[in-house]
Amino acid sequence: MIIYKSQVLSYPDSYLVLDVCLLLLMAAFEIFRVYWGVRGNLQESERYIGASLLITGATLLLSVYFLVWQAYVLRADIIINAILLCIYGLSGVAGFGALARFTSSQNRNLMEPPRQTNGVARSDSKISAKALFEQRKKYSNSNFIMQETSQYHVQHLSTFIMDKAESIATVDDAVKKLMLLESKGKIWTQEMLLQVSDTAIKLLDCDTMDELENFPLSTVHHSQAVLNKTRYPSVLVLVCQDSEQHRPDIHFFYCDEVEAEIVHADIDSALGDNKNGKKMRPQTLKVNQEKMKRHRETIIPPSESKDFSPEKKGRVAAMDMQNVERRSSVQQDTESHEKLAQRIEKEVQILNCALDDIEIFVARLQKAAEAFAQLNQRNKARKTKKKGPAEGMLTLRAKPPSEAEFIDSLQKLKLSFNLLAKLKKHIQNPNAAELIHFLFGPLEMILQSCGSPDLPRSVICPHLSRDAVDFLRGHLTPKEMTLFELLGDGWTRPRADWPREHCAPLYIPHFRNGWEPPVELFRMSPWETECAEVSSMSSEEFFGSQSSLSSNGSFTAASSVRRYVKVLYSFVAHNVNELSVLQDEILEIIESDNQWWKLRNRSGQMGLVPSNTLAVITPEDLHNMDPMHSQSFVGPSSSSPLGRGNSFEKPRTPREKDYRIQQMDEVNDELLKKITSSKNQPPTRNFKVERHSVPTVPLKFDSSPPEVTAWLNAKEFSKPTVDCLGILSGAQLFSLNKEELRAVCGHEGARVYSQLTVQKSLLE
Repeated sequence: MIIYKSQVLSYPDSYLVLDVCLLLLMAAFEIFRVYWGVRGNLQESERYIGASLLITGATLLLSVYFLVWQAYVLRADIIINAILLCIYGLSGVAGFGALARFTSSQNRNLMEPPRQTNGVARSDSKISAKALFEQRKKYSNSNFIMQETSQYHVQHLSTFIMDKAESIATVDDAVKKLMLLESKGKIWTQEMLLQVSDTAIKLLDCDTMDELENFPLSTVHHSQAVLNKTRYPSVLVLVCQDSEQHRPDIHFFYCDEVEAEIVHADIDSALGDNKNGKKMRPQTLKVNQEKMKRHRETIIPPSESKDFSPEKKGRVAAMDMQNVERRSSVQQDTESHEKLAQRIEKEVQILNCALDDIEIFVARLQKAAEAFAQLNQRNKARKTKKKGPAEGMLTLRAKPPSEAEFIDSLQKLKLSFNLLAKLKKHIQNPNAAELIHFLFGPLEMILQSCGSPDLPRSVICPHLSRDAVDFLRGHLTPKEMTLFELLGDGWTRPRADWPREHCAPLYIPHFRNGWEPPVELFRMSPWETECAEVSSMSSEEFFGSQSSLSSNGSFTAASSVRRYVKVLYSFVAHNVNELSVLQDEILEIIESDNQWWKLRNRSGQMGLVPSNTLAVITPEDLHNMDPMHSQSFVGPSSSSPLGRGNSFEKPRTPREKDYRIQQMDEVNDELLKKITSSKNQPPTRNFKVERHSVPTVPLKFDSSPPEVTAWLNAKEFSKPTVDCLGILSGAQLFSLNKEELRAVCGHEGARVYSQLTVQKSLLE
């Protein structure tokens, strides 16, 4: 255009320079627009589009002025000027039209909330082809158009009767009531399939494909799409009334996979063809099919990020660790406090997720109960056996959760009790005692829904820790205590009171929000590590056949063949994962896949031992061994009148038990030192072990931080260890496991754990 002006129209040079400058400026704005558009900053991109079109407008005005001057002053060809004027006008209109469309589309994108249920959540992370295929396959199976029948996946929100007595005279009134109920959390969705044909609109059960409702098109009076008025951005409204109804029903459906405008257009075309006898629906279905096809190709399932964590804002908040920690000049101590704070924060997140899932399950129970009550009321008022309108949806809503869902909620209730007992010193707003009373409400409702306590009694996994049982018994009201005792041993007996072979497997919860907490937090938790005392079990109970547990804690008699090894050479553990063993000791094999075998000794301790120091033995070899070994592992003979309990001593008194624990510690220390010294000293040399005097300073669960500090000093722990642990109460100190103590106290953590174990045994 510039060349044309300069060569044909005798354009002044100054105007040519101005044209070139404006053109370069427009190019710069366009480059910036593309740059910000690629970066995803739509607002910046929109600014540069506006600036570029502003320059276009200025150029247009300048050109119009020149054309008028060319025509009337220079008497140029009027036809050429008219053509140029039309070109400039069209370019300006097109440019401003593009700006208006771009602005409206971006504003709509920014205003609409992300529809996660649509599966269109794009992510920069890598997505597997299988996940992409499965997501699109699910969309295609639920949403399709075949000849004259279309099907869409929807979620029923609510149904209202258009009644002036209920202040619902129009669809807008019903929408306002829906918004009010949604703000109070009284809306519960129910998945179903909506089918549209030339004769009727049907609602189907997603699982069984049973017909829930059948609305002939003659009974459908109105269809409407409601967008972005509630937290459900795409809602379809149907107003239906059959000949037997005095007032019409207003049904609300959330269109979670296909936009409500598409479903509304389909229904409107079907209604129009049914009333007017026209054939407009085939064209509508063709357009909708193209839209659904394009939408299906854009579906990307949400990525499963391992770094995902639930929102930190929950019903339970961890106390500020700065209020309970003391400042320390040692950098290692500061890092240890940070690790402790991180663990507490993770456990609080787990507790919040469990409480959220329990609340969702209780809401489902409430929804089912309300629907069942409405269904009964309709059945009583109905005079004929014919199913009334909307009863199909009520029947689906009244369907109770599955047994697996009941078990999952009961397991999360037990997990919550364990976490509340462990975190009782670290949570607030509300505190642990208040949450205990809160949780017994859902527990009572679940028991009422089950009809009998048989199902809750069968839920053994996870066990409750001893702290959890004590905490519950110390805070429950008489009514709650009666309910608690009704649940049986699976709830009232801590894991430490269960025989080892009857203990439930490790429990790892699965939360609805998709967050996967660290498994290590559960492996090291008290309700997974507490075990029964060795003196309370016979040899046959310890090394005999084991029973397996299902996921809900029911027992199955599945015996497994046990394998044993004999230690050829003594071995001293160098870290917490290894196990110290003595020559000729007999141990049970847990894992033998690698060069280091995982073994369990007679005391129940497990760890790794190098396989080249071991020799596998058969059960027959145990009978041919020394009577001490034979009796320890295979139990007494069948002729013994006392049965399998004869291989152990009778229960000791607390005084004998305390003395025995102290004696075992001293003997273990002596044995390990003897093994270590025998490598460098002649075997005939006698080794004298200094016996440590037992401190008289007590340590109890209700000990205060000063008492804990005094106990640590009496045990002669180092000053950094005393400074780190002296800020804790007795209950907090007892709640720490070996790994946490090693993280806080370094190499002294194992000794602290050993002393705490002895002290806890003395208290029990």
